[in-house]
Amino acid sequence: MTLTDAIRAASTRHEIYFLLTSYVEAVRYCDKLCYLPAPMRDLPIMGMDDLKARVEELKLKFGEPSTMPDSKDLMIIRETLGIFGAALGRLYSLDGGVPQPLAKAA
Repeated sequence: MTLTDAIRAASTRHEIYFLLTSYVEAVRYCDKLCYLPAPMRDLPIMGMDDLKARVEELKLKFGEPSTMPDSKDLMIIRETLGIFGAALGRLYSLDGGVPQPLAKAA
């Protein structure tokens, strides 16, 4: 089971934020070259608006995950977009809401 799978299977908001925090802490420890921009590595994640802003900022700076090149320096960005996006989607579903589309990269 991947982290994205665990987030999608989470049954509470607390579980999702715990998994996100664990991911960000792991990235902060392992990403010695700071490929992931500093604002994405900041903790705590202050709710859905904060998470949505992070996803939108990454998309604006780096494009859609599916169109990103496979270079090593962008792999962490792609991974982070996938994890943050899955968390945002799961949070919306737990709230019984319909997810709003995120801003498209230009």
